[in-house]
Amino acid sequence: MNVQLKNCFNLYILNNADGGRNGFIPVKSEERDILINLSDLVKLFQNKGGKLETIIHDKRLFLMAMIPFLRGYFHIMKDPKNEYCQLSKVMHGYEEGSIDIAAIYKEAFDYSIESEEIISVEDVLSVSTSNLDIIDENEYPLLADTLKQTLIYYHIRMKVEHELVDIFNIHCTSNEILMLTNIIQNAFRVPTNATQEQINEARQNRVFFTSRKTLLNEFNHFEGNMNIFQPAIDINETVLQKEVTDIENKLKELRNKYAQIY
Repeated sequence: MNVQLKNCFNLYILNNADGGRNGFIPVKSEERDILINLSDLVKLFQNKGGKLETIIHDKRLFLMAMIPFLRGYFHIMKDPKNEYCQLSKVMHGYEEGSIDIAAIYKEAFDYSIESEEIISVEDVLSVSTSNLDIIDENEYPLLADTLKQTLIYYHIRMKVEHELVDIFNIHCTSNEILMLTNIIQNAFRVPTNATQEQINEARQNRVFFTSRKTLLNEFNHFEGNMNIFQPAIDINETVLQKEVTDIENKLKELRNKYAQIY
């Protein structure tokens, strides 16, 4: 419809969730276009017309939030410099890699946000997820939510990987990629001759982590359909912040109980 007759319809998001903005929420025309046309989204990231540079509030956070999307983007395009593997170095919490994300962004979109911006695994693990101000929320409210929530998803997943591997001393070789499901299973294996209480506790811990919305959002989500907006549509901010707090508290509980044992 949009191809045949430009600007012929309005787009709304229907939301009905506790603690969220509910009802038929209108999508601004600028966001409607980048939501339904990947080419328009790419043009924005290329700073066509100079729009992107006017809406970014924090360049470092913007580049960090773009890492999962960029990895998916390189997965479906020509990648002579193997940027996909470079990005993968900062996609797991048990790694120790770092990348110049400004250079990779320039390679992807032929636009320089910064001359250099080094992001490490430790940077992602230590980022504060409260009061994030990445881009102008008035100009692009849905994209602003998307980038904030993507960064929170990215951070908390990395933190769970890092903490579980460290607390339970899970071994991984330099060339091995441990998926989060494997880490959870290894962390909460039922010991031989376990009591019923231990069996129940291990099961409860596995269920806790495998049922979290934030942790179910695999990094390869973008490699499937390149829908950058999915995180913002999936979960509202109140629910997301509660889940982050619950996960952080659970990790502290596990560290206090098991760190010295393993």
